[in-house]
Amino acid sequence: MSSKSINADVGILGQKNNDHDGAEEKSDIEDRNDGPTIASRLDVYNALENAKFIGSSSFAGKADGTKTIPALPPMSGLFIHDIGRVSLPITPSQAKTLKAHSWKTNDDVFTNIYQVEEHSIDIQNPLWDSSLSKLIKTVAFKLGIRPDDLSAKLDMLLYMEKGSSIDWCSDVEEDDNIIGSMLIQLPSVFTGGKISVFDGDEEVDEEDEANFITSFNMGGPNNEAEFACHFVCHYSDCQYEIEEITSGSRVLLRYSLCYSSNDGVSPTANLLHKTVIPLKTSLSLLPRPDRMILVPLRKHYSPSDLTLNGIDALAPDHRAIAESIKWAGGNNWTVLVLNAHNTHTTRSETVDDIGTSKISLWTFYDERGRKLHPKWMQKIIDLSPMEGEDDKKGGHMLLSTSNRLVDNWGKRKSKKTNTLHHGYGYDSDYSHYGYDHHTSYEYISTYRATFLLAYDADSVYELKCVEVSKSSISGRIIRNDGVVAAAADVVKKQDYSLLGRLIDVVESKEELRFGSSTCRDLLEMVISTGNKCDGTTSLSNRIIGALSTSTEPDSVLWNTIVSAVKKFGWRDLRANISSLLLDESRKKENDYGSSRKSRISLVVFLNRIDFCLTLTSADANVRRSNFAQKCISDSIEDLTKSDNKYVFSTSLEKIDSMVELHGWEAMANVAKHSVEFLLSNARSRSRWRLESFVGMGRLVSKFHRKHSCSITLEAMKSFAMTLPSKMAECSYSELKNCLSSSPRVEAEALLASIRVVIEHGDQHAMDLVGKRLISHRSIFSSFLKTASESAVDSIEPQTFLLDVLNKLLVQHSIDAEVAACACHRGSSCECSWNVGASDNVSEDTIIVSPSLHIKLTLDTSPDLAHLKDRDGRLPLHYAAARSVYETVACILEANPKAAVIHDPVTGLYPFMLAGSNENTAAAFELLLSDPNLVLGEIPADEDDEENDRKRKRSPSM
Repeated sequence: MSSKSINADVGILGQKNNDHDGAEEKSDIEDRNDGPTIASRLDVYNALENAKFIGSSSFAGKADGTKTIPALPPMSGLFIHDIGRVSLPITPSQAKTLKAHSWKTNDDVFTNIYQVEEHSIDIQNPLWDSSLSKLIKTVAFKLGIRPDDLSAKLDMLLYMEKGSSIDWCSDVEEDDNIIGSMLIQLPSVFTGGKISVFDGDEEVDEEDEANFITSFNMGGPNNEAEFACHFVCHYSDCQYEIEEITSGSRVLLRYSLCYSSNDGVSPTANLLHKTVIPLKTSLSLLPRPDRMILVPLRKHYSPSDLTLNGIDALAPDHRAIAESIKWAGGNNWTVLVLNAHNTHTTRSETVDDIGTSKISLWTFYDERGRKLHPKWMQKIIDLSPMEGEDDKKGGHMLLSTSNRLVDNWGKRKSKKTNTLHHGYGYDSDYSHYGYDHHTSYEYISTYRATFLLAYDADSVYELKCVEVSKSSISGRIIRNDGVVAAAADVVKKQDYSLLGRLIDVVESKEELRFGSSTCRDLLEMVISTGNKCDGTTSLSNRIIGALSTSTEPDSVLWNTIVSAVKKFGWRDLRANISSLLLDESRKKENDYGSSRKSRISLVVFLNRIDFCLTLTSADANVRRSNFAQKCISDSIEDLTKSDNKYVFSTSLEKIDSMVELHGWEAMANVAKHSVEFLLSNARSRSRWRLESFVGMGRLVSKFHRKHSCSITLEAMKSFAMTLPSKMAECSYSELKNCLSSSPRVEAEALLASIRVVIEHGDQHAMDLVGKRLISHRSIFSSFLKTASESAVDSIEPQTFLLDVLNKLLVQHSIDAEVAACACHRGSSCECSWNVGASDNVSEDTIIVSPSLHIKLTLDTSPDLAHLKDRDGRLPLHYAAARSVYETVACILEANPKAAVIHDPVTGLYPFMLAGSNENTAAAFELLLSDPNLVLGEIPADEDDEENDRKRKRSPSM
């Protein structure tokens, strides 16, 4: 038996629930959403189709706040007298107790049904009643009843277990005000138990009965029933059955649906099908921005006929549609007749072929046949067909029974063919593309159609707000022209009544919600002109809540929101502010052209953290709550998971300024994860601008100096291990420009970053940095010049150069690989090490001393060879242990007396260090500088240059 899908009934636009911590904040959100009391255009079109589809005699769904149905709390707080609180899904022990305190029904219709009377039932969740009221409003609309005329009364609790079932039956109501019933299925685990409703009468033929049966699985097959409430409702004159439960159990609350109108006739499933209640209700519940509908007519009416006869020119069935809309809508609704022209171009003669349409609005006619020229309508009318029940674009006004063009435009009125000649095309003889004479054809079809256009005259302001600009390629909205213009007008006039109407518009349509600048302008207006007692607090809250989910607040808007909190207080604004930070939809990337899934870039992360900390210092209520701590914790987690690696160059400045503003204690963890994010980003991306990366080095170095702790130490170590690879990746010009920058901000940042490597990097990292520095002579010269003239983190230039010489340079020599130039400029090159080559030597031949970089360094600061570092070691000690002969000889020449000073770290003399390095030539040279070293007659404590004057030579020498 085929059944009608519950997803096919689209009408009420459900309100989305935001997940926030704490029942108090959830209550605020529930209070803000007054329930689903709006309809969609599809409801109107369904009501217009024919009597069979007007309203529904039954309705069911999952009450979880998604799609079109409001949420019921899954934790209902079910309490049964003599049993106590019942956990859901019900446990076997509680099920056994429940069965013992209920009465069991077993007859021809009811099989193993356990019932508990309503006086023994208490629903203790405080949100249940308000949530149920919102659900009843949805049920009322679906059943074709005005929401205010329907209420629900709890009758009993039903418990069903394996083997339980209810055969086909109908309810016999003793109270004339009861028109139907609703079963609310609390979270349960079961299989089977499908509920079916039959809304036909006794005259329905047996073979047609299946067409009048609607079945609902209630979440059983896919285990959704375990986590949310489900419901089904129907009129009393409908029959229903519940199939056998094959495993598990379910708990149901049965409510009577009570009708309270004084119309004299209570609605029934049979009567509903014969009335226009759904049409009237759907028109009255349309959001104001949607109060314009466009109905295609199957006949095209000529301009002359419409001018002469007006609405009387319409065929009877078309006239009936117009009159139905007028009657159901009331005096405020206006019905016009619209003639339009569509030029449809394809590359195929097939009508269904996808092509391009150019639609021209021809003429509007009123009921009397007078021509109108409403320009504002031409800007907002959307002749794109609706895309069925799941129309996600929302702005489409036109009913369509399928995607075929002719369904809305009737038969083609004319057709022509254009021949297009191309010089490039596919050559079938040679099976390849190439230049040849290629001809294609373009088929242009012309359609003319007549539409009924109905709109609510009291909603013209809201309708004008719907004007948008769309991409000609994707068709997506790129600018909300109507909303932007309306907001500017509100600010100019300082009109709070218009502001309220504008907010109503954007609250009803997600695609029209405020951008960041519009939200900021309106919020600033309310802050500057309103006060806490005149209702502007509510307007401020609604403005914040009306920010588009696809828009991330910028720093200026965040600061404006802080100002709003200062003026209007935290309590009244917290729900929507919390949504800006905690709503999962606001953490997702909304750029359809992006492959990223997360919106949380480093800039977004920092702006959110800055806002939380600023808000905490601005409001005592925020400080007393854990709001900021939770948001910061969530933001850190979001950043850790984010795949959005985009980094602005100002991010480092932002981190620095936030530490200065909020203090290190508040920012330590934020700074830690920000630096980790940046370093991870740098390692995963092949290209980073060097000046940006060394700025990070300067920042972590600053933090370590001022706030030395395990966090800063770890950051220094991580940076020291990453910088060498970034220097290796950067180009010659990038490194050269960084060292030659004026002012020397970038150059000094590079020096500070190198200092981090010296202090916290391993030997491999230092080797890589040193190798990169001597890769080009011009780079090395620029480095020496900058290092000799700049203090690095308050360290004297000479001290810094000493560390560079000892840790980065002595282990390297200028060999053919290092001396090779990558600039390809030949003899005009100024960057390679081949300067000084003889005239008779070719350009490709390198004539340069392997220790030239050492000589240049000592020439820059001659005293370096005589200075000891913090470990008491001289440059000769480092050179003897790791360098080639030429480097040892160069440093020994600059300080010959160092040859007799032993290394305080290893206890070895320089010649011993050279020997351990298998540098026999250097070891011999060092011994020649003072042969007494062989005899071992130099006192161990006379190891510095001051004591050299007291040494005595051996008589044998």
